Amino acid sequence: MLAIFSVSFFGVLRIFLVCLAGVWLVHMGVLTADFRKGLSRLVTLLMLPALLVTKIGGRVNLGLLRDLAFVPGTALAYILCGLGIGWLVMLVTRPPAEHRRLVLTACSFGNSGYIPYPLVVAIAGTSPLFANDPEAGARGMMYISIYLVCMSPCMWGIGFPFLAGKPLRSMRWSQIISPPFLSSLTGITIGCVPFLRNLLVAEGAPLRVLFDTGEMIGAPAISCALLILGANLADRPKAEERAALSTILAVAWGRLILLPLIGCLVTLGLWHWGVIPRDPMLALVLMIEASVPSATNLVVMCQLHGRGEAVMSRILVSSYLLAVPLMTGFVALFLWIAERL
Repeated sequence: MLAIFSVSFFGVLRIFLVCLAGVWLVHMGVLTADFRKGLSRLVTLLMLPALLVTKIGGRVNLGLLRDLAFVPGTALAYILCGLGIGWLVMLVTRPPAEHRRLVLTACSFGNSGYIPYPLVVAIAGTSPLFANDPEAGARGMMYISIYLVCMSPCMWGIGFPFLAGKPLRSMRWSQIISPPFLSSLTGITIGCVPFLRNLLVAEGAPLRVLFDTGEMIGAPAISCALLILGANLADRPKAEERAALSTILAVAWGRLILLPLIGCLVTLGLWHWGVIPRDPMLALVLMIEASVPSATNLVVMCQLHGRGEAVMSRILVSSYLLAVPLMTGFVALFLWIAERL
């Protein structure tokens, strides 16, 4: 159990250390406002699309989507639960009108890839539950990738235009159909069409070099997004950009305490009713996905829209600080449950 606490603790702590590097780069005069804006565009237009295409396209195929269709369905259920929690947070804390969309998206969209990938692999390598199961880590990454089939398009197809703060009819298509949204659909297409999979993904594929190049380009996306998050935290917010402490704590409560409990009950229900295969790793992934803090890409979206990045940064950083003890405890609880299923 101590090993699991350690894995979870250091997995979240790594994110904070990269954010602190962003704060330091601001004080050194490196990550200026213009530099950050350009870096946000680079992440959104190139790095993140490459990451999504390779992560989803490399691990998803039509058979898996058919057999595990409930996994993307669970992602949609968590989004809707988060949306309901966001409305509850707004009713209780009464944030200013310009902060309401930030609260709703922070509650609805979690960090579904950056944290679960390394965390699940670490658990598979250290937990006695998977000691005789050398493929547990690979299966866990596959389940996360299938979860992202729903989460990524929803976040970039719904959350991104929603954060613009404009009616859909007044927005350009480029503000609605974003590159990460299109890249998520592209990854699904590549994984599900055998001809494209054999052309790009399979070992020895004629154009495998393009896929390998995409993996190389997408690798820095996570670090750059976290540097932007930390850099935005370093800025002194304007009066209208300061989020109330009650709002920040309420978002963290909903995302890091209430939603994990809901996710645990949903997973146990699916297991009890025989909806999901009898794989403890799958149950563990579904519970972990409900316990992650808000997605770091939300601050990149705010940066691109030119509104709300300071408030979103403070919501996210506060959530990640609280996630260190809370997520560590929940992951240990989820592993204890998985061992007894």
